[in-house]
Amino acid sequence: MDSKLLFSFTTTTLLIFFFHVLYLSLPSLSLRVYSEFVYPNFTASNLQYVSNSGSFLTSRFTTFKAAIIHSYPSEQVTNFYFCIIHVESNLIIWSANRDAPISNSDIFSLTTNGFSLLRENGQRIWSTPLLPFNSSVRVLQLQESGNLVLIDNFNRTIWQSFDHPTDTIVVGQRFPVGTLLFSGLQNNVTTTGDYSFMVIDHDAVLQWNNATYWKLSMEPLAFIDTNSPVAYLMLNRTGLYLCGNSDVVVFQVLLNNSTAFRIAQLDYDGRFRVKSFFNNKWTQEFVGPQNDCRVPDFCEGYGLCTEAVAGSNSGTCTCPSGFRTKTGSRSCLLPNAASLPPACGSETSLSSSTMVTFEELNTTGIDYFSNDFSKPIINGQDLLACTNVCSKNCSCLGYFYEQSTGSCFLLNYKLGSFFTGEDKGRKGYIKTIVSVNSKDVVQHKKDKTLPIVALVLIPTTAVSLLATLTVAGFFAWRKSRSSKTKEVKLGRPTSSNSVEIDAFSIPGLPVRFDYEELDKATNNFRNKIGSGGIEIDSRNGGDSSSSTVSLPVYFPLYALEMHEEGRYKELADPKLEGRVTNEEVEMLVRVALCCVHEDPSLRPSMVNVVSMLEGGIPLGTPRVEGLNFLRFYGRRFAEASNIEGSNVGNVFALFPQATALSGSTTTGSYGSLSYMSSQQISGPR
Repeated sequence: MDSKLLFSFTTTTLLIFFFHVLYLSLPSLSLRVYSEFVYPNFTASNLQYVSNSGSFLTSRFTTFKAAIIHSYPSEQVTNFYFCIIHVESNLIIWSANRDAPISNSDIFSLTTNGFSLLRENGQRIWSTPLLPFNSSVRVLQLQESGNLVLIDNFNRTIWQSFDHPTDTIVVGQRFPVGTLLFSGLQNNVTTTGDYSFMVIDHDAVLQWNNATYWKLSMEPLAFIDTNSPVAYLMLNRTGLYLCGNSDVVVFQVLLNNSTAFRIAQLDYDGRFRVKSFFNNKWTQEFVGPQNDCRVPDFCEGYGLCTEAVAGSNSGTCTCPSGFRTKTGSRSCLLPNAASLPPACGSETSLSSSTMVTFEELNTTGIDYFSNDFSKPIINGQDLLACTNVCSKNCSCLGYFYEQSTGSCFLLNYKLGSFFTGEDKGRKGYIKTIVSVNSKDVVQHKKDKTLPIVALVLIPTTAVSLLATLTVAGFFAWRKSRSSKTKEVKLGRPTSSNSVEIDAFSIPGLPVRFDYEELDKATNNFRNKIGSGGIEIDSRNGGDSSSSTVSLPVYFPLYALEMHEEGRYKELADPKLEGRVTNEEVEMLVRVALCCVHEDPSLRPSMVNVVSMLEGGIPLGTPRVEGLNFLRFYGRRFAEASNIEGSNVGNVFALFPQATALSGSTTTGSYGSLSYMSSQQISGPR
């Protein structure tokens, strides 16, 4: 009995030992690293291959390996990526799931439909695209060039990693037109950053948030061989080439003939580099752009990059005049009273206590990287037109205005850093939101006080602005008596035409006066009213001699003429003498004329009107060609007044010139128009 128990105990112990040994041997079986090929229904995870640093496949001569790794070893191991790695340099040349990390226990799965990355619960994180019809995967191959290839039963390539690069191009890899490289977000981080590199029809370019900041053709080392369209970029042992159809060379950057491992890479810092690895170190062979200040985000948002030493490629970061340094960062903050406008589609909206204004960049020679690579949004326009375009565009964060050409360059979506360089006559403005009642706004505008007239005009409409500026008393006196009907009209008998003309009135045009009104106003035609009159034959009821009287003018046209001659102060009411300056009147006249442009799209918004009056944005320049309708309205009345025949005479002057009677001494002037109504000022709409 004892012997049987002993035998049973011994057998049980041996079985336990056997299964324990078998269990320990299972991980060793799963740690096999495949060479060049793996076949469908294969799975792997970092946890399974942890003793091989996540590597489960190598190229034939182990130049490259496929692995599930954590790309940033100094950080806590949480995010893993399926990558192709150059073994000697340990450089990642391609990553499948750079923006969709997995865990160390998630699975790489190869099937006849391709390969994918799956969560432990089967959720697909990333996969190759659907295969062509009637195609299935026979094998996955890692080639000695670093290309990962899916091959079907007919030995055809149905997918390859070279067609889907991340941030690196290796020797022998073709990079077609329209394909993109994206930088990493940070050094040794695979996540997609803001910089991109692409080949276009006749060049290769770098972009930041879709805005170009560098071209290969700018570099002295880049030589143009032909003007043929570019088809692809290629790197080999002798250089970097842009080639057309039939492999004709269009651009070339010649490098040292080397057998070292060479790559072209878009680095996280926004530079495109060609470098080679030899004797365990990297050697940079080409870089663009070379100048720090030509990298859009070198000084981060709103920062100002200047050359550390004149002519050098090194940059130093400061802030534009009036901006504040952000603690612990190269970026800059807006002035205290200002904030950035809400983004497009944001639920945040402007309140009644805020307004859009523009902060001028006062640094001499300041510029923005995209200005030299983009077409202006408008040409041949004034500064106000540029302001209007940006104000109405929610994606616009500012603009540069080129004074010599009237060109406007918008800064859209995201702002990088500015730089100082050759002064090209461009002025920069940043869109901001400020509080209407903020004391900081007033202080920021150098305590510029508004004239009394402007304070009255601010809450009015654009038409009322012009009315308040130029109201005069003569029309009020005329209006108080216009209700009286007279039988005799300047010595002419009443006619049906006369009645029709009297009943016909266009707001804003000169108004007809009857004989008694004119007689009383001119003391029986002895006194002259105004400085530029017309001859009226007053033999029917008046003096037999001709008397010169000055009749009402069409004031909007008069204001336009005075603007063209720069004689603004003559438009001001004499009652304001000594209380307003020529500059203040000029400001109001220019704003008012801008508000009555015939094309509504040229008229400033009320927000911009207020900003101009407060000095927040530069004054607009009225476009004379958009104001010619003022002359047309004046002529219409002049034509109507001649309907009655030759006995009517030239009763009304459309626009008496101030210099017509330079030697006269009159008590009346255009300053006597102090009581014109806003309807008379604005004219027909």
